[in-house]
Amino acid sequence: MKEQSAQASRTAIPKELSQRLLKEGILILLIAVCAFLFISLISYDVNDPGWSTSATHQVVHNSGGKVGAFFADILLSFFGYMAYLLPILIIWRAVKIIREKQHALVNPFMLMLRFTGLIVFLLSGASLTAMHFHVSQELLLHGAGGIIGRALSEALYLRFNLLGSTLILLALFCISCSMFTGVSWIKFFENVGRITFAVLRLFAKQSRQVASYSNNKLQARAVKTAELKKAKAERKREPVMISSIVEEVSTEPEIGDIDRIAQVVEKSTANTEKPKRGRTEIDLELPLEITEDAVSEVKEKKSLKDRLLRKDKPSKESTESNPKEKKGDIKGAIKTAPGIGEDDANAPKITPLKTEQKLSDRTEKEKQGDLFPGEVVGVPPLSILTPPDKNQETGYSPESLEAMSRLIELKLKDFGVIAKVKEVCPGPVITRFEIEPAAGVKAAKISNLARDLARSLAVVSVRVVEVISGKTYVGIEIPNENRQMVRLSEVLGSNRYDDAVSPLTLGLGNDIAGEPVIADLAKMPHLLVAGTTGSGKSVGVNAMLASILFKSTPEQVRLILIDPKMLELSIYDGIPHLLTPVVTDMKDAANGLRWCVAEMERRYKLMSKLGVRNIAGYNKKVLDAINADEPILDPIWKPDELSMTPVDEQVQPYLDKLPFIVVVIDEFADMMMIVGKKVEELIARIAQKARAAGIHLILATQRPSVDVITGLIKANVPTRMAFQVSSKIDSRTILDQGGAEQLLGHGDMLYMPPGVSSLIRVHGAFVDDDEVHALVDEWKTRGEPEYIDDVVSGVGEEGMLPGEKPEGGSGDSESDPLFDEAVAFVTETRKASISSVQRKLKVGYNRAANLVEAMEAAGIVTEMGTNGSREVLAPPPPPR
Repeated sequence: MKEQSAQASRTAIPKELSQRLLKEGILILLIAVCAFLFISLISYDVNDPGWSTSATHQVVHNSGGKVGAFFADILLSFFGYMAYLLPILIIWRAVKIIREKQHALVNPFMLMLRFTGLIVFLLSGASLTAMHFHVSQELLLHGAGGIIGRALSEALYLRFNLLGSTLILLALFCISCSMFTGVSWIKFFENVGRITFAVLRLFAKQSRQVASYSNNKLQARAVKTAELKKAKAERKREPVMISSIVEEVSTEPEIGDIDRIAQVVEKSTANTEKPKRGRTEIDLELPLEITEDAVSEVKEKKSLKDRLLRKDKPSKESTESNPKEKKGDIKGAIKTAPGIGEDDANAPKITPLKTEQKLSDRTEKEKQGDLFPGEVVGVPPLSILTPPDKNQETGYSPESLEAMSRLIELKLKDFGVIAKVKEVCPGPVITRFEIEPAAGVKAAKISNLARDLARSLAVVSVRVVEVISGKTYVGIEIPNENRQMVRLSEVLGSNRYDDAVSPLTLGLGNDIAGEPVIADLAKMPHLLVAGTTGSGKSVGVNAMLASILFKSTPEQVRLILIDPKMLELSIYDGIPHLLTPVVTDMKDAANGLRWCVAEMERRYKLMSKLGVRNIAGYNKKVLDAINADEPILDPIWKPDELSMTPVDEQVQPYLDKLPFIVVVIDEFADMMMIVGKKVEELIARIAQKARAAGIHLILATQRPSVDVITGLIKANVPTRMAFQVSSKIDSRTILDQGGAEQLLGHGDMLYMPPGVSSLIRVHGAFVDDDEVHALVDEWKTRGEPEYIDDVVSGVGEEGMLPGEKPEGGSGDSESDPLFDEAVAFVTETRKASISSVQRKLKVGYNRAANLVEAMEAAGIVTEMGTNGSREVLAPPPPPR
């Protein structure tokens, strides 16, 4: 056995030696080859003869000669800049293999895994490089990613676009890097975080050492000063002249000097007022030269030094007393209230009400008579609005909040819900109590108790918020005892409104914490407002219009106001923003919507000709051309053949900026009742496409039923605003969820921003008639309106302007050879439906529709009614 083991050990030693020599030989060979490749790559010249190029001259610039130029050309042609990493990665991997176990060299699975990772790494890296980097052909003939990178990036771009392709390639790049190198990204980021924290700890340690050194220096100085004072006290005291001591003190006296002066003054004063008895040493007496001026000078210098030493340190009195309590802040009052202290573990955290907002720069400058001369030229000042009342009572008192919190917990417990009030957020109109239910309690159970809680707490209504963003609590919103009025001047005077750059900025009101809620109509892009009579809907619409008029000039925003009630929006008649006088006739309103459709199509044609995607890009391109003194001619202009001016003499106009168009319909349910379902189609068409064209809708109604707010309108108007409604069904019709039936009215609303399912409770800003009249009068003095006659008259039913022919059709259907036959059929059968004409004449639907519309224009049949039918007005033909 011993002989066998000895023989095995003798054979094992040469095997180990041979493996080690093989590894080292392969490593040295790889290093040499990779070094040669790397040198050839960095000395690559596109003019050298190679795989993809040929040269007539015999001089080769590459440091690797013709062979190096050939291989460098191949690698750079296929992989681009990723070729530079190939020799570095191979050498790095070879070094790793040498340091691994002996069998790592011959492990086929690991070799295949590393090789696959290297290939995917090069391909994904080359594709990313080709997609995001561009290089001149004078440097690389086939681009930054080479032939392979360009081909892969183009294939991915056609299927996933730039963002999707980049994400896919990055994922493959990271995975292949781990496969080839064995690097763990999780450990990498852990090490980065560990290093970062180590640097921060080192920095903090150095800061503490510097602070400790400073403190030790000050302590040593104080000890030295005390020793000097003690040594001086032991000396024989002699009369000292105060003036001589004062002269020795510099402009920035030292601590010891000041103490000397203070000691002399104190002892001198004590000797003059009450001499001490029973002392064995001679007391210091004030000499004749000491005067009151000298003593006051000494005291002033000591006071100066105290201020210099304590300028960055709070005084003892300021640290002991709470400044917020002195100012009457609600936090201080809450802390001093009985039962609400820091020691009370059950006391809820109370977020104070924001009682006063910081005025914006514009409001401050208006107060000083300097209203942004270069920034808001032509916009009326906010001073015409009524300022907010600063003496309003603010909701519940701190004692009431504490009592209400405990009462809510007791009432919930009576209904079988165990919960704890964790935070209280007082607001101008309501107060939200944020509760933490016990484990296993569903939020829906608390929502079903809303009416019972309102009865138990003796309040008008209680709204339960099941989900609060960023918190695990359930909100219970209770009306305040004293409700504050949110003035429009308070919202528009905030920095949020002033900092908004959009000309369609809307000031909605304040949220439950008293913060202003500002929205952008351009991002909505359309708004649906609903609520019962008296809920504050019309005041909210007036506040939105006033927000636009305080922000934008007629060159930026134009308005079309439709007011079926002839009361709410007629007040704005005559302002320069209007495209047409305030519309009160619903047939004119339908024509106005058709004009908007035609204007939308015209703007899309213009943007298509200019190669832009929205109105912002269009205006920028037009302004840039005007500023460069190269205005753009209207590409869709056609000469007017009916004009008195000959066609040859008509001048093609230049393009100008396009303003935003806001269409406000105060009661579109009345318009749908009079005009018919055609209005719904026009509204849906505008809502679907008009965003990029800069046309936006604000639809308001007091009848939130499914026949008015149809699915087609809701699908295309994502932004909703619900004031108080009568039932949960109406709330679901507007918001697709309940809650609006529990609002308080008078501007209390729920606002659903675009793309968000959670609701925001907003207390709408109040603007009275006097403020609106003042705003309108201010705008009337600044300009006259420029009306467009075609807005309410002369627009066809399909949204075409006068004289415009439909694409692929005829402009006059009466010239159709089948028109007389169609008229005879309709007057004889007394049926004016398109389908019957289509079946009788055996024509297409579009041609039959044109024939029926031509009959409507000729007065043979009526317009389409609410049920889609038409009546035949012409008498039947005489019998043959």
